[in-house]
Amino acid sequence: MKKYLKSRLPSPESILGQKWLGPLAPWLAHPRLWHLHRRAVALGVAIGLVTGLIPGPVQMLLAVLIAIPLRANIPAAVFATFYTNPLTFVPLYILAYHIGALVTGETGNPSVPPEIDFTWSSVVNAFPDLLRWFVSLGDTLLIGLAIQSSLFALSGYVATSLVWRVAVGRLWRNRHARRG
Repeated sequence: MKKYLKSRLPSPESILGQKWLGPLAPWLAHPRLWHLHRRAVALGVAIGLVTGLIPGPVQMLLAVLIAIPLRANIPAAVFATFYTNPLTFVPLYILAYHIGALVTGETGNPSVPPEIDFTWSSVVNAFPDLLRWFVSLGDTLLIGLAIQSSLFALSGYVATSLVWRVAVGRLWRNRHARRG
């Protein structure tokens, strides 16, 4: 699994070699940010799952900015943000609203989300309508998003750690069986 991921991911040197990243090289050069280690990858996944719920195009940038001081795996953090997209974003926010409604005791249905035609121009033009929709959902949405992102982060960290541990254990058993 580790060899497969290393063959598919860009090398840290190729990323740090970009001219526009030159000023950030001292912060991005830490080896743990790129190393495929169980805890660093699990933390990167957790960070990506939290920042994936942030609206707008800043999800990946925030995932990187949070991963740097926490020494989490940057590619895992960026990749984990991709679970939100134009098809999943509104259902995730409606779920967050319902979670918040359970906690706050809010009654009533959330307002209807705006219609989005999935062409580039309509998605860009839908941002003001989406912002008005978010604001109309109020504190109930914010509380639901906090709970939902915490649950996503915890489950992502635990799931990544368990899958990693099972995969490594299986490799060790297979290696030991071949030797014996």
